[in-house]
Amino acid sequence: MRIAFLTREYPPDTAWGGVATVYHNLARVLSEQGHEIHVICQAVGKPKDYIEQGVFVHRVGINPKQNSAIARTNYSLHAWRKLKKLIETRGIEIVGASFTGAEGFFCSLFSGLPLVVSAHTTAQGLLQTKTYSGTKSFLSLKLLSVLEHFTAKRASKVVANSQAMYSRLTSEVHIAADKIDIVHHAIDTIKFNFVASDIRQRVGIPDGAPVALSIGRLEARKSPHILCQVIPRIIESKPDAKFVFLGRDTNTAPGGGSFKQYIIHKAQGGGFLSNLVFIDFLPEDELVQLYSACDVFVSASLQESFGLTPIEAMACGKPVVATPVGIVPELQPYGLKGLSVTPVGDDQRLAEAVLNFLALGDNDRNQIAKENRQLIEDKFCLAGWADKMSHVYGRAMRMRRNHG
Repeated sequence: MRIAFLTREYPPDTAWGGVATVYHNLARVLSEQGHEIHVICQAVGKPKDYIEQGVFVHRVGINPKQNSAIARTNYSLHAWRKLKKLIETRGIEIVGASFTGAEGFFCSLFSGLPLVVSAHTTAQGLLQTKTYSGTKSFLSLKLLSVLEHFTAKRASKVVANSQAMYSRLTSEVHIAADKIDIVHHAIDTIKFNFVASDIRQRVGIPDGAPVALSIGRLEARKSPHILCQVIPRIIESKPDAKFVFLGRDTNTAPGGGSFKQYIIHKAQGGGFLSNLVFIDFLPEDELVQLYSACDVFVSASLQESFGLTPIEAMACGKPVVATPVGIVPELQPYGLKGLSVTPVGDDQRLAEAVLNFLALGDNDRNQIAKENRQLIEDKFCLAGWADKMSHVYGRAMRMRRNHG
């Protein structure tokens, strides 16, 4: 197949979140399987075309500002022009687009090609969790939500990455159930594996200090403030514990403004600022080192479409405390000792779960590491995921041919 992906987020220039990781992995593996893959993504600096790991990458647009409506419109117009050219010159057969940002909007209107929309973070989800700053941001998300829903309804197929996302697509976006395929995301289990390193020392964590790790943008949807509410309870038993927040700051704090400063202010008032470590960004190899170095991974999100970080932590053999959002409820039936699911906003249960994992002995930790790792290898490998996605694309192409 000759496939074009429309995704504004794509590493390394616009690696803003999980969407970038998903398309980077999918494009590479599908290319390795023999498909011709083109990725149309946001340019930073001058637009350019190049080949990376067998994937044709086309960076377009002149405004890389992440959360700007004007920048997104600029990208969408340039992406549509590039797609039209690729249809003419490369014979693109099908388009895959991210639900996020209504990336496939123009394609759904004008291309005539089968379009497969993959649901990730949605504007509606950001509105529901109040992950925005000010009236302008609110109105932009309202408009974007309308465009996302419109595009998905016109698509040939829609891919949900979890049962939770499937339910939201049917109940909130009103997509017909027979139009949706559930295909779980996967991760590179070769890269995400336990590795020993000195990263604790490099980020200023004393030897022997218990470490709880949280990864994600500092924003309302990811709920770093909820984790901060339970830290005083945890340090009563583990006064030397460190809580590492890895993720860029946003202006979505309760009441507006910097979320990082909001957390710092709360920590100063609660007397636990010295227990916090903030890291804006790490390259992937150091990210794996940090997963490997923590004692427990914590995800207190209010909402996720899938949630890659708990899967990545489990691949590195770490126990996980998470809220029942995204893929997490689908992990519960496996009965893993290394997964504790706590209700959203339940401070007491969250604190107890973190403390239980911090108190584990070596034998229990080793058993958890083995079980968590084995599950991810069995259920979330890249090759199986790519096979399922290529099957979806093939079905969409056959449907379009059969219906003219």
